[in-house]
Amino acid sequence: MRAMAWTIWLALSATLALPASAAETNYLTLGAGAVVVRAAPEAERAGIVALDGSGQTVGVGIPRREPLPLSFVVELPAPTTFSRFEMPAFNEFGSARGRHVRTVRIEGSSVSPDEGFGLLLEASLESGQRASQRFEVAEARPVRWVRVTLVDRLEPPPRDIDPHLFTELEGYGTQEAVRPAAGAFTGRWRYRRKGINDDPGVNVVDLRQDGTAISGCERMGGRQVRISGDVVDGLARLVGEDEQGNRQPFTAVVTRSGQLAGVKFAGPPRPFYAAPAPDAEAPCPPPRVANPIEDALGAGHTAVVYGIHFDVDSDVLRPDAGPALEALLAALNALPTLAVTVEGHTDSDASDAHNLDLSQRRAAAVVRWLVERSVAPGRLSPVGKGEGEPIADNDTSSGRALNRRVEIEPRR
Repeated sequence: MRAMAWTIWLALSATLALPASAAETNYLTLGAGAVVVRAAPEAERAGIVALDGSGQTVGVGIPRREPLPLSFVVELPAPTTFSRFEMPAFNEFGSARGRHVRTVRIEGSSVSPDEGFGLLLEASLESGQRASQRFEVAEARPVRWVRVTLVDRLEPPPRDIDPHLFTELEGYGTQEAVRPAAGAFTGRWRYRRKGINDDPGVNVVDLRQDGTAISGCERMGGRQVRISGDVVDGLARLVGEDEQGNRQPFTAVVTRSGQLAGVKFAGPPRPFYAAPAPDAEAPCPPPRVANPIEDALGAGHTAVVYGIHFDVDSDVLRPDAGPALEALLAALNALPTLAVTVEGHTDSDASDAHNLDLSQRRAAAVVRWLVERSVAPGRLSPVGKGEGEPIADNDTSSGRALNRRVEIEPRR
């Protein structure tokens, strides 16, 4: 295990492992900033299943005897124009036969999560399909909220305890740039115990945003967890690390109502919601120095900083990588005797060989940028790790995004 505590995350936000034609973005995932903001308790699980980024067929309705229809409202991080929706192939064998949802009604609003909805699509799924079922939107328009209703199922339930099944709802099209307010991720929140319908509990998360960099801390059941990360494309990509060095990456957004919401990865993706709590006691003391990269490296810990961006399938640094690179440069200048290894990491898309080569070239590009600004070459060693050391699952889009990263490790 690596040295414990204070991992600072540095994401390669351009897709590390995809070929030159970038994959389309599924905007209806927790990792893309889509959040369920309205749902009755019995429909809340349906929203989580639809947005978790996994095509696994699972039960919906809490408890399982809750009848259809089930509706939930999703808030998007920016106005989005959907051109089509897709639903992956689903399990319908054995006990799953006939239990999957058949009709899905999708409505959109640009007004609020409570009003202004108009029909985008009503899709009827067919059984026996081995591929995703695709449904085009006839009259596309920009929306900020999507209301999804699971109307009925392939076969009527033979008894009231027979659970309904659903896989995933995917939405493709275009989205305006996500522009959170300056300092949107500065604040203090109390985690809700389970979901949007639960009261805030005792666990507190405290975040501070400086430019695009985010640092902070949370206290979970008596455990102190340091948090760091960056704002990438308007969303927070973060990692928490406890005093034993256990890592938990997660993504987060701040909703229009001020809630902190997102998905954590410690095993299967787990959504979370936290209510504003500006008067809550700070869960941890402030960091020793303002630059979280310097704070981590100076204490002998691995530092990974979100915000270094590359062109797609390329080792060319994008202009918006500047703030994260400057923070890394400042940390190395403040620690003039420290030597580090710059590690590139990818998700599992594309081949092992492609990923390994791309991660090596991107790590070398970071080193080259630092050397051009007078950091001694002998202090820097670029290493490509490819897809071999994931920190989240590669089965969901949000997990893959968190696996695409660079780590800065002190050489001992």
